[in-house]
Amino acid sequence: MSNYRTGQASHIGSHRNLLTDLSKVDVGTPGTLDAIVVPTIHPQRVGPAIALAKDLGCAIVLLCSTSSQLQEIRKRYSLPSNALLLEVPPGHDHPLLDFGRRAQEKHTDIATKRNIGLLLAHLCGWRTIFFLDDDIRGMTASMIRRAAALTEQYPIVGFRVPEFPDNSIVCHAHRASGGAQSTFVGGNAIIVDTFRVVAYFPDIFNEDWMYMRDAVAAGLVAVAGELRQLPYDPFSRNAATEEFGDLIAEALVRALHSELDVSSVLFWVDAIEKRSRFLAEVADRIHGREKEDPVPDRDRILARLAEAEERLREIRPTDCLFFYRAWRENGDIWRRRLRSLPTSLTPHQAAAYLDLSAA
Repeated sequence: MSNYRTGQASHIGSHRNLLTDLSKVDVGTPGTLDAIVVPTIHPQRVGPAIALAKDLGCAIVLLCSTSSQLQEIRKRYSLPSNALLLEVPPGHDHPLLDFGRRAQEKHTDIATKRNIGLLLAHLCGWRTIFFLDDDIRGMTASMIRRAAALTEQYPIVGFRVPEFPDNSIVCHAHRASGGAQSTFVGGNAIIVDTFRVVAYFPDIFNEDWMYMRDAVAAGLVAVAGELRQLPYDPFSRNAATEEFGDLIAEALVRALHSELDVSSVLFWVDAIEKRSRFLAEVADRIHGREKEDPVPDRDRILARLAEAEERLREIRPTDCLFFYRAWRENGDIWRRRLRSLPTSLTPHQAAAYLDLSAA
């Protein structure tokens, strides 16, 4: 039986040793990119992504939530001829996106938009796509071509985003309390070989970690360099909405360090115990610094931690195991669906196939 208590630390602040750092490697011939996929609700932020697509000569897909966002992008920017602007309204569904066994809770529409990006890639025969969030900066055509070349060996190639750190609310609190907290590659800036990676993004927080998890386990995720993210207020949101996904993803990636069996309820009993201890430790550190070195934004951070703790108390080990099994089953369903798709549609034909309106 696996020892679920291997490594008693309540939290692993860095998973960088699970990635292959190729940021200094000479790749020789630059690679090519078929499309950039940008989920967005902020038309004013997508200019750098559009400029990058022009420099690379590749398609760009802008996935908005409302028609007004599409119209604003049309007004603001000179778009390349191969730009595809799509409205993905809240609650949008399609048989290809429907799973009989869903996640515990839907976090945002980001998973739906990224799955639509994957479906468009398969329908259009795009092999290499760049998932890019609208608040990522520092991209150049040369660095993206270099990263695309790495996909010949590594089907997922990402960028670290150390500034502004892209972490969960709880991990931001951990850092603020004085804990050692790194960042991981994520869906905000990853290049994917869609022919080799046939996973999907589940509807929970940390959906990108779930998408990459098996590739990380196989040693097939590389780091091509660093980008930066626009600053944001990590403590302005309710931490309860992130807690289930943060628990699941952190536990599943943590297990890769020790090759633990995640299909047992005992694993999830231990994962919840560790998470509870971690939240308490972060709160205790913040309280402990009240007199000598108070943590900025102390009260808001403690409120967010309390929200996470309350949500965690509602989660049972069987909930986690149910999600894990459903995620695995849905992955099989997703792969079968991808194999049934046409692969030579135009982008506008692909959008119509998915019942999406193009601007």
